[in-house]
Amino acid sequence: MNPAASPAYSAGRRQGIDQSLEERASSGDRRALEALLREHARAIHDVCRFVAGQSDAHDATQEALERIVTQIEKFDPEKGTFRTWALTVTRNLCRDRLRRRGLERRTFIADGESAQEWVPSEAPSPERVALARLETEKLEAALSTLPEKMRLAVVLYHSHGSSYEEIAAALEVPMGTVMTWLHRGRKRLRAVLEAEVEETTEVRTKKKQSVT
Repeated sequence: MNPAASPAYSAGRRQGIDQSLEERASSGDRRALEALLREHARAIHDVCRFVAGQSDAHDATQEALERIVTQIEKFDPEKGTFRTWALTVTRNLCRDRLRRRGLERRTFIADGESAQEWVPSEAPSPERVALARLETEKLEAALSTLPEKMRLAVVLYHSHGSSYEEIAAALEVPMGTVMTWLHRGRKRLRAVLEAEVEETTEVRTKKKQSVT
């Protein structure tokens, strides 16, 4: 078997490439920085969308990218990944924009709370199916019901594959808090989405009854 074809080899090689890009970018290599920005642009935009709001997402994303570029010398690969650092810069920028506009959102405080156990089901749950269609209006509405940090944790974990450690670093909270937010976020999303399904079913039933 060719070792280069194995998943472990591919994952290790990819990690090595990312680390090389991060080291070069932190040293002032513009091409390396551009490659990293292209790779993480969607995650940066989603953070802007779910913190600053849909109407301000475009401008916030542009400002976040500019700040990342101008502050790249502050990024230290030995202290964490570029992704974690970039998302932290992005979130802080979005909150600054909200403060300037007097629209600071109340954050969900759960520091020190222990994570509740969550066992994934083999069958796709409503929120997992919905998260695969992140651009739908129903999911946008469901996610908007979650507190800011809980919403970001859910989006980063399910849509961008961020680890507990990465989310904890980006949101500046303990890893146990991230696990708690994910557990509660799934539960609340499930309730909202199931209520939406029930409401849709009820409306369809009433329409059929009115026709008959």
